[in-house]
Amino acid sequence: MTNRNLLLEYDESVDAAYLTVSDDDWHHQVRLDDARGINYAADGSVIGVEILSPRRKGVNLDGLPFRDDIARVLQAVSFRILEGAR
Repeated sequence: MTNRNLLLEYDESVDAAYLTVSDDDWHHQVRLDDARGINYAADGSVIGVEILSPRRKGVNLDGLPFRDDIARVLQAVSFRILEGAR
C-alpha cells in the first residue's frame, strides 16, 4: 500500500478543500458530482482533488483516487467522512 503525501489547502471562507497530489501541469478536470472534481495532467495522472463543502456537508470518498490517503488527511483536520464512503 502506497502512503501518499498529499498537501491539503482549505479555504474556510468558501468551504472548499484542494488536495495536491503532484506538481504536474493541469490539463483537465473530471467532475464526479457537484462537490467533487479530479484534476489530471496531460498523461492522465491525477494531480489533485477538489472537494466543495467538506466542513459543512462532509466528504464522500466513493470514486476518489487514493481514498485511504485522502481519508487520513481529511480526518486529521476533523472533516467528516460520510457513512458508506470509506
